[in-house]
This record gives sequence, structure tokens and C-alpha cells, in this order.
Amino acid sequence: MWSRPMRWQCATTLLSLITLAPLSLFAQTSSIDYKTRIKPLLQAHCFACHGTLKQESALRLDAGNLILKGGEIGPAVITGKPQESLLYQVLIEDADFEMPPEGQGRKLKPDEVQLIKTWIEQGARFPADDQPESAPSDHWAFQPIKRPAIPTTKNHVTNPIDAFITARHEQAGLIPQHKTDKSTLLRRVYLDLIGLPPTPKELNAFLNDTNPDAYERAIEDLLSRPQYGERWGRHWMDVWRYSDWYGRRGAKDMTNSYSLIWRWRDWIIRSVNEDKGYDRMIMEMLAADEIAPNDRENLVATGFIVRNFYRWNYHTWRKDNVEHTAKAFLGLTMNCCECHDHKYDPIGQEEYFAFRSFFEPIDLRHDRVPGEPDPGIFPDYKLSVRNGPIRTGMVRIYDRHLDAKAKFYTGGLEQNIIKGKPPVEAAAIGFLGGNQLPVTPISLPVTAWYPGLKPFVIEEETKAREAAYQIALNAWEQQKSQLEKNLHQQETQLANLLITRNKRQSENQQTRVTNHQALQLNASQGRRTLAHEISNWKSFDSETQVHFQLRILTESLVNFQLSNDLSGGRTNLYVAFESGKINTYAPGTTGMKTVGNYKVNQENRVFQVTLLLKPTEDIAELTITDTTAPEVIVDNQPIALNGWNPANSTNRGLFLDSHPGSVAEFDKIIFVGKGAQELQRFDFEFPGYRQGEDIPGIENWSVTRFSTGAATSQVVLNRPLSEAEQKWQQQVTEATQKRDLAKLTRDSVQLKLQAARDAKAEYAARVRAATARHIKKTTNFKVLEQAASQAEWQAHLSQAESEHKTKELTLVQTKTLPQTNKERDKKVTTAQKQLTQSQVKLNAARKPREKSSTEYTSLSRIFPQQSTGKRAALARWIATRENPLTARVAVNHIWMRHFGQPLVKSVYNFGRSGASPTHPKLINWLAVEFMDHQWSIKHLHRLILLSDTYQLSSKGLAPEHTNLSKDRDNILLWKFPTNRMEAEVIRDSLFYLANDLDPKMYGQELEQDQGLITNRRSLYYSHHGEAKMEFLELFDGASATDCYQRTTSIMPQQALALTNSELTVQKSRKIAAQLWLQQHSDIEKQKTTPDKQQAFVQRAFELILSRPATEKEQSAALHFLTRQELLFSKSTTKPIQDQKQKPITGYSQPAPQPAARARESLVQALFSHNDFVTIR
Repeated sequence: MWSRPMRWQCATTLLSLITLAPLSLFAQTSSIDYKTRIKPLLQAHCFACHGTLKQESALRLDAGNLILKGGEIGPAVITGKPQESLLYQVLIEDADFEMPPEGQGRKLKPDEVQLIKTWIEQGARFPADDQPESAPSDHWAFQPIKRPAIPTTKNHVTNPIDAFITARHEQAGLIPQHKTDKSTLLRRVYLDLIGLPPTPKELNAFLNDTNPDAYERAIEDLLSRPQYGERWGRHWMDVWRYSDWYGRRGAKDMTNSYSLIWRWRDWIIRSVNEDKGYDRMIMEMLAADEIAPNDRENLVATGFIVRNFYRWNYHTWRKDNVEHTAKAFLGLTMNCCECHDHKYDPIGQEEYFAFRSFFEPIDLRHDRVPGEPDPGIFPDYKLSVRNGPIRTGMVRIYDRHLDAKAKFYTGGLEQNIIKGKPPVEAAAIGFLGGNQLPVTPISLPVTAWYPGLKPFVIEEETKAREAAYQIALNAWEQQKSQLEKNLHQQETQLANLLITRNKRQSENQQTRVTNHQALQLNASQGRRTLAHEISNWKSFDSETQVHFQLRILTESLVNFQLSNDLSGGRTNLYVAFESGKINTYAPGTTGMKTVGNYKVNQENRVFQVTLLLKPTEDIAELTITDTTAPEVIVDNQPIALNGWNPANSTNRGLFLDSHPGSVAEFDKIIFVGKGAQELQRFDFEFPGYRQGEDIPGIENWSVTRFSTGAATSQVVLNRPLSEAEQKWQQQVTEATQKRDLAKLTRDSVQLKLQAARDAKAEYAARVRAATARHIKKTTNFKVLEQAASQAEWQAHLSQAESEHKTKELTLVQTKTLPQTNKERDKKVTTAQKQLTQSQVKLNAARKPREKSSTEYTSLSRIFPQQSTGKRAALARWIATRENPLTARVAVNHIWMRHFGQPLVKSVYNFGRSGASPTHPKLINWLAVEFMDHQWSIKHLHRLILLSDTYQLSSKGLAPEHTNLSKDRDNILLWKFPTNRMEAEVIRDSLFYLANDLDPKMYGQELEQDQGLITNRRSLYYSHHGEAKMEFLELFDGASATDCYQRTTSIMPQQALALTNSELTVQKSRKIAAQLWLQQHSDIEKQKTTPDKQQAFVQRAFELILSRPATEKEQSAALHFLTRQELLFSKSTTKPIQDQKQKPITGYSQPAPQPAARARESLVQALFSHNDFVTIR
């Protein structure tokens, strides 16, 4: 049992929200009418918790006798005694608790409280026949839809719509208007169905057609035109909240909707043109991925859900899906149920979360579209990472999190999850039978969850690889002969130079390294680490030795390493010289050990290092001799080999590493095998190495990722060269560069061919493997997967080799640039860096895969093989005949867009707080008719447009006419309601009448700021929350947030836009010139006569207003032309084009002749005519 404050909390909260008429409107002694004053307020603010839907504290306030009866703690009102009435006490805070509770509504104003007090003082009177509100189940929109009988009327009608409308006329004593004239009717139906006015030719053909079916044939013609889908597609785009992507559009960062959403817009247009059943459209928009998972054309229909996407908060996305699915298809306001039970309709808070569970598993994905590149994987949200617009492929919905269910939370905050309460299972609205939906998981076809196996994808990928192979093959075959010839010439030239080499040696003995050249690692700025792979050894035995010479110029840390993993930076054997100490790894470890010392800061000190490798013992014996002393510093010291073995392997070799502050020279690095066989030599001698060159890229040396700063690794001379030697080296250098260029060019072309061949083969192998496992389900799929794995490895290796060779070629090409080129050094550095990166990739690619490996890159991303089936179940429930709301809501939208006023005013709220239908039987009859004809929208068009009701005149009546006293607002449609054109129709008509409207359909959205300088139909321009076309916004274009029903404003700027805007001015000039040219030949058009002017006026009226001018209008127009011509003939002012604005499409200057300018002014004036912007 509640406490007294809690029992009254809900009642007083709602009563506190009552909006009362000011006290000044009635005297306190006047009798307060309960029926008109009190009950409507209670109904608006109290019935939700104290009516038929709910009875908090067992209290009902929806009938006078129930108010007096009260609830659990007695009557709410003591007649004549407001001070003793709890209803009054809580309003003046005289009870044990304060109402309304904080944050749940405003306190009543003093005069509002006084009204309640006065009513109680007067005895709280109410009519004897006062009845409580009806049960929710009795609400008209919740009743099963049944076709009512067509009324019998006094006046004979043939169209069922007219029967229902006429019956109401006769009941209300209304006299309907007569039918409108043919020209007005044709303009009405043209604007209604295709959003464009009839041409004079179409108008005159219709006016001259005396056949009784002329109007019906006109309707069929319009319904078959592609422009119909654009016109009515825009209507449904309003209802379904179409919006192009936005959020941070200026920064190219999508947060709301999606860049590929325009494909949904195109689907809407196509579906409307095809007259796809409305029920099918609903099902595809909510669950095309489940009901038609391989139907690419219709998968984009899930754009209805994609449009609600909010990248920064999926919680908001799911909330919007619930709210707008309910509003758009069911005409119910469920969003309030996120926080509490619905105040008017029998929808509980838990039902909200059950409804949300239909959308809980979803996410977005990209799908490839034939003829377009793969858009790639849909990027998951990452903080501070920009999500730029994707322009290829399509975006769609799929169930990603199959077990996801909505969690129950309070206060509208997702963080306030009720602990211990299990997630809510998916279910629709219970009182409509939606809580018993059969939800069955759906097993998807292979190509739905593995799109890489789609035939068109395989075909396009295969063709692309074949095309790349043919290009590479053609390049090789066309260039092979010349490349080989050029390489032979360069090799011959270089060989001849080497044969004539001057063999004289300098007599000057240096204390430096004994060769002519050495490799200097200068880490005075940064760190320099070089790597070289050793991969051509067939064996590795215990007699292998390593020799190298080292000269230290500046002390810090310099080391020599042997590595089993060059790309990973692993060290196996380590010999380091660090400020007088010689450090290595102790055998069997990577622990540092000092094995010798030397004196620092002594110039010309050269060390000879020898390593005797003993792989069977996993050690090396280190000997270091100071050749300057000479003395042995380290003698046969065992150090760690740590498993180094380069035989028959890749990615293994040596590191030379100079740490910051160190400058050292390496020379004569020699690997000697069994029988004194030289296995590998690095002597850094000319011509393989050239003085002054940084060696990365030369003979496969590379810079590692450990290098930093401006450190270098250059070839240096051990002694000065004679003039003859310099000349000879220059000649050899140039010849070597030419040889290298020729060889690298040849190799690059050859390796590209190999890479293309292997790429083709590996893709075919992966297709065979995936097909065998997933489609054919053959028993040998593992063998094919192994083959695919090896083929992929080979393809990656070939590609890495090709890319590396290309980078080598680029480096050599940059080095041939003249020294005077200011960009040379920068380009060389960049090329070296790129070569190093490609070397890392090449090293990684060389790591072989196990022969038994079945791992290979899938043909595409692989998605869940099942979908939950939840949205399919929801869609079927919404689109079923048994649902009492769906057809009614759709019929109401269609009716409203024909007549400008709906049958149910609250178009997205068919619940108990919404408006009652003006013609309840008619909306039910239309709903059944709609469903009985396969939910055909075109069928409803025909029915409505052929009715006499639609064809009534829109002209007003004299003020004294009885219709105005009985139905001033034309609710019962005794005349056709006039409506202003929608914004898009106004703009499109201006372009269309000037023959400037581009009929092209579909495609990616155009930017809204291009709307006046390009000429597509308005619905193809971007429309979103951040920006809209200014012209459309001026005339109340659709809101991108929601637009279930458009508003119509009247403001001076609209008249100015149709009178003086650059768009109107430019189109007026063009139209005037076209009309005159159509009327006269090139010679005759220069002459202006009264007859010609009169004909021009008629043509202008027929084109712009779709009707001939009346005599009065003809006279006024001719007078206007005469006056304007005189005015322009006297004017010396020249028009100035605003150079700051973007020019209008087809911009033209005013006509030079005064008479022609006058005609332009007349056309411009007609665009301001009410008959142009009004659908009558």
C-alpha cells in the first residue's frame, strides 16, 4: 500500500500541468462549465495516469462521479469545500507533500489554481450523463480494418470516394463546388503527379481532346513517366526522413547518415515508379538483408535504417530506429516510452525496449557494386579518427551481434541500466498482437555472408588481374629486345673500361684500412644501422670464419651483429666496441659480457676481428687484434652464436650499427667457408661502391628502422686519388650508372610480369579453395587451401620483389640527377627511405609458409552466416493486413499529398492523443481497398484523381454562403483545397519552363550550393541537417530531422525571391527570348507590333500559368508591356552583374532592345502571380 504522498503523486503531477484560461475571462461568481472548462483540461493532463489506461492509487479523474468517489484514500474533491479537498490542497502546497515533484512540471499559476477552487466552491457540478473515457481497445485506429458499406446518396455518384464525401455533404447541408475547368485540372494533376507543369502543347492537346476518357488517359500517361517516381519519391523521402550524410561535412567527416545513402533515394524512386507494393517496400526497408539477402538492387532499401545512423553513439541510432519506425509505418509515438509507460496508448516501457531489441544486433557494412571498385571494410568507430565519405559500393544493414538484446534502463539514460534485470527479448506492441511474433533465425546464402564469392566479384577480380597481366606481358614483349640490347651495350662498355683499368697503386702507405675505400658510419647526428641479407649459402659448417676490419674515429658505441631475423631486428651474435670496452653475449645467453679492453682516443687505430663459427656448439670464438700496436686484445674467446644459421633461409644476415656520437669505418667484411672458400665479401671497393655515396640501395644494403636523425653510411677513400684515377673512376661511374639503369629497368619490367602472373594464379587458387569449402563442399578442400596458401605467399613475394626493384630503380635514377639540381639531395633521401621500407617488406615476404598451412587471405570480409530474423518478423507484422495501423497511416499520407490536408490531422500519431479522422469510414474503406489491390499506390492515385472530389473547383464563395458558416475550413471538402507548390516544385518549374531542367535521373548527391548553377531536379541535391539549398529552405523545404507533414509559411522574402532573385531574372530572360523566337522568324522577331505582343502575352500565360489570359489580364499585360518599353527606352542605366555570386546556369544579360526587355519583365511578373505558385 502506498503512503499518502505516493498515492497522490501522479494525480497531482498531471493536475499541476493544467493550462487554464485567465481568470479575467470569467467572473468568480459565474458558473464554471465542467464540460467545456474542466474536463478538457483533465483529459489533456490527467487521464494518462487517472483514466481508463491507468488508475494510479485507484483514482480516476475522467468522470465527475469518479472524481467524487476518489481512490484509495478517499474522494479527491469535497463539494463546496476546496480547503478540505486534496485536489486543491496539493495545488496550494497545503498537503503533506509538494506537487508537482521537482522536475516533473511547472506549478500552476495563481489564476489557474483559483479556477479549480471556484469550481469546487460551486459544488463541483458536472452533467448527469458525464461518461468516463472509452477503453483503449475501443479507439478507432486500433480496431481491425473492415471495409464499410459505400453510402447511398441522393446525388448519384460512381466513385466510392465521392459517395463517402457526398454523404457527409448531405449530412452537413453543404453544397459542393462545381468541377474545375480543364486547364486548371490538368495543371493540378501534372503538378500533383510529376511536380512539373504541362507544356502549352500538352495543355492544348488536352483542351482539344473531347473524348470522355481524356483525363483518365492523361493520368495514365503521367503515372508512366519517370518523373512520377521523382515527385512521389520526394514525398516518401519526407515521411522516411531522408537525409544525406552530415555531422562535419565541411571536414569530410561523417557522423550522421552515410555518404552512400543516395542509393536508397534511388531505390525509392525506382520502387515508386514500378508501383512496388507498399507492404513489400516496408519489408525491404526494415529487413531486405533477411528476406532477400542476395537481391543487390533492394538491399539498399535498408537505407531507412542507415539514415538514422549516428556514428558517435549507437544508442542514439537505435532510439531513432524505434521512434521513426513507429511514426512512419504505425503512426504511433513510442519515443516517450523510453522513460515511462505511454501516457495515452497501452504501450509499456518494457515494450519499448522489446521493440528496440529488433534493432540491437545491427551494424553497417559495405558491399561491392558491379562496375565499381571495392569500397573496403566498413570502419568501426575510433576516437579522433575521421571517417571520410565513401563514394563507391553500397552501404546496408546486417545483424552483426546475433545475441544482442536491449537492456532496460531508466530516465532515458543508457547508463542507468537496472542491475539484475535480464535483457529484453524482441517483441512488437502487445495490444496489437505483436508480442507473439514468431522470430526464426535465418540461414543466409553463402554469397550473402561471404560476398567475395559472388560471381560478379570473381569475374571482375579475375578480369582485373588478367588485364594487369596482359599489360605487363605486352610491356615485356614490346620492350624485351631493346632492354636486353641496351643492357648488353652498357655491360660491354663497362667491361672495356675495367679491362683498361690503371693497376698502379699509390706508394703512400696509410695507417688507415688497407683497401682503397671503406664504409664509414657517421652517427655524430643520430644513429645509423645497416642490414644485409645472407641468403645464398647452401650449407653452414664449423669451419666458417668471419673477418672484418674496424677503425674507430669517434668513440661511443659501434657494433657488429649476426641476425636470424633482420626484419624483426633480432640479435644472435654481438660484438661491440664501446668507449674502450669490447662487449659480447656470453655463450647460451643474450647477457652482456666484457671480453676485452682497448685504449681510446688514439688515432689511426685499426682492429682486425676474426670469428670462428661453431654452430654445433652454438658458439663463436672471437679474436681481435689491434693492428697498430700490433697486439691481440681478445684471443679465441667463446661467445654466443644463439642459433645463427643462414643456410637455405631468408631474412638472415648481418647488422652494422653505429650509435649516437660514434664515427667508425668497416672494411673487408669476408665470410670464409670450408676449404678457404670465400662465401661472401663486402670490401666497399670501386666500382661497386663509389666514394661519397650513401650505400643503402647498393648491392642490397638497407637502412633499418633503428636509424635516426641525419646519420650517414657513406663510402670514403683511404687515400687521395690521382688525376688519372679520378678520371677513370668518373668514366666507370657513369658507365656503371648506365649499366645499373639498364639492368634495373629490364629487371623491373620482368618482375612486374612475374608479379602479375603470380597475382593471377594466387587469386584463382584462393577462389578454388573457397569455392570447394563453402559452395561445392568437396572433400579435398584442405588440399586446395594449402595450394592457395602457397600461391598467395609466392604472389606476395613476387610483388615485394617487384616493388623493391622499382624502388632501387628510382634511387639510381635520382642519383643520376646533376649535382646542381636543388631537389637532388631531397629526392635521394626520399628514395633511400622508400627503398628501406620496401626492403623491410621484402624481408617479411621472404619468410616461407609451412607447406601444410591452409591459411590464406579470404576473398572478402566474412560476415555471420545467420541473421537473427528479428527485423524480418517485425517487418511482416507491420506489413500484414491484420495490423490495424499500417494501411490507414499510408492512405492518410497519400490523401494528404493529393489534397493538402490529411484525413487524420496528426499524421504520425494515430494513438488516443492524436486527432480523430474527419472521414472515419472513408479512411477505412481506402485502407481495405489499398490492401486488396496489393498495396498499390498507383491504384489509390487513380481512385483519388478520378473522383469528382478531386476535380472540384478551388474557387471561394461569397462570405454569406451557407457553406462558410457550416464548414469554413473546408474540412468536409466541399471544394478543392488550394495549396502552395512545395519548394522543389517551384525551383524545378523555373528550370523546366526555361528548358533548362536536366532530365538525368539517379546518382550521387550534388552539393546544395550548386542548386542555382546546375540544373538537376531538386531531390538530387544534398539535403541534411547542416545545410539545405537556400532557395528550397525559403519555401519551406523538407526538414531533414523529420517531415511527416510540411509546413507552409508566408513571408516577404518569398515574394522577393520570385520577383527579383537572380534565378527568376535569368529564367525570365531566357523564356521571353524563347517564346518570341517560337513566334517569329529571325527577321520578323526584330519587329514589334500590337498583334505580336498580344500573341506573346497568351503564350506566356499558357506556359507559366497553364491557362490563357483573361480579357482583363490581356489588357493589363499589354499596357504593362507598353509602359515598360517606354521606361527602358528612356533609361540609361545598365544592369550590373554581381561578381561575388556564382553565376546562374545559362547566365545572360538583359536584352538590348527596350521591347524585348519589357517582355522579360512580363515573364518575371508572371512568376510572382499567385496562380504560378498555387496548386488550384
